[in-house]
Amino acid sequence: MALQKEKQNVSRRSRFGSLLADWRRLRRVSQMTLAMDAVISQRHLSFIESGRARPSRETVLTITEALDMPLRARNELLDAAGFAAFYPERPLEGAEMDRARESLRRILAHHEPYPAMVLDRSWNILMKNNASKRIISHFLNEAAIAQLSPDGKPNFMRMMFHPNGLKPHVVSWARTAPILIGRLRREAAAYPGSPSKTLLRELLPDAPATFIPGIDDAPLAPTVALELEIGDEVLRLFNTLTTFGTPQDVTLQELRIEMSYPTDNASEALLQGWAE
Repeated sequence: MALQKEKQNVSRRSRFGSLLADWRRLRRVSQMTLAMDAVISQRHLSFIESGRARPSRETVLTITEALDMPLRARNELLDAAGFAAFYPERPLEGAEMDRARESLRRILAHHEPYPAMVLDRSWNILMKNNASKRIISHFLNEAAIAQLSPDGKPNFMRMMFHPNGLKPHVVSWARTAPILIGRLRREAAAYPGSPSKTLLRELLPDAPATFIPGIDDAPLAPTVALELEIGDEVLRLFNTLTTFGTPQDVTLQELRIEMSYPTDNASEALLQGWAE
């Protein structure tokens, strides 16, 4: 029994050390630099990574802070070290998230008549305002949306890239697609096991190689140009992503608010007209 428990402890230390080393390399931080930032000795950090030492809960939290890891990844590292999660992950529809949900509703409502939506870490659409509903329904009926939502959750990226989605109506595809794919690539590279990796495998077969900027290329543009052909008119928008500044909840940290603005007066008039 004691031998089995010791084997489990060794396995756990090995898993923790492997995860820690992966994140350290991902952040391109040396053992010496991380040890200094976490205020521990490099020797102790080396022992932790090699599985020869078991870190305390406080040490794990300090290391994850020094590496600026996402809250979900911090909980995963704590679990690998044998500790309970530190950061809560509460469902957005739960009672504890009433205030957050109300804040999101206000943001979406105040953005009318411009489109806005709330997305989760998998790029699933959780909430959207009336302007977004009007634009999506103009191109896709309920049956088409259901086809693009195999798990019952409308997905922003699938909706954009699928041949039966918005892609055929995007006039700016040559400019819009590289930025969207670039975002997915950076997320996939910045967080091992990110849902963006799954989306990349699904969407890349339909994306020409020229649409895939290298991970180390120049930073992506802060906004995404999107031009949609609507009859004889073109709705020109630019999109931005907003996140919560200092969340202490996994769900809140992973939420993003996609907000669109008209690029020209004609597009603004078109949105205003639809709203009226």
